[in-house]
Amino acid sequence: MRILAAALLTGASACMGMYLRDRLRRRVRIWTQIGLFLREVRLRARLHEPLDAQIEALSENRELESLTFLADCAARCRQGYPLPQAWTASVGAFAGTRDLSRAHWQMLMQCVPALSDADSLRVDALLDLYETRAAQALETAVQTDASVGPLCVRVCAAAGLLLGILIL
Repeated sequence: MRILAAALLTGASACMGMYLRDRLRRRVRIWTQIGLFLREVRLRARLHEPLDAQIEALSENRELESLTFLADCAARCRQGYPLPQAWTASVGAFAGTRDLSRAHWQMLMQCVPALSDADSLRVDALLDLYETRAAQALETAVQTDASVGPLCVRVCAAAGLLLGILIL
């Protein structure tokens, strides 16, 4: 019975390490897609496409599938919510399900409302700012994933193994 408990504890600890590593990888994927989203908004803004139409089109883009708040925002806009409120509510709901920092969520929440009130010159400057911040966040997430990700699995598995040995 102790052997089974030790094996289960070791396996559970290794699974916890894999879960932590997966969270780091998810963060990289989210920042990659946020950067892609901002580049698409820039391209569509140059074509003078309205921001709510951009959100609607980008919500169906498979390359942005991790950004579920886009579909939620588009749905809220179709229900008659103004774009800034729909965006804030959608990103706020998404923020509760992901593990990005509070500052990153604030930046993301301010993005579309700021763009919706800006003229074309200011839109370009704001997109430069948001793209730079997203690139910095992506770089940090990639570095953290590369350095901490493998350690999560190893440390958790070693801790589980140690606890398993102590049980025996």
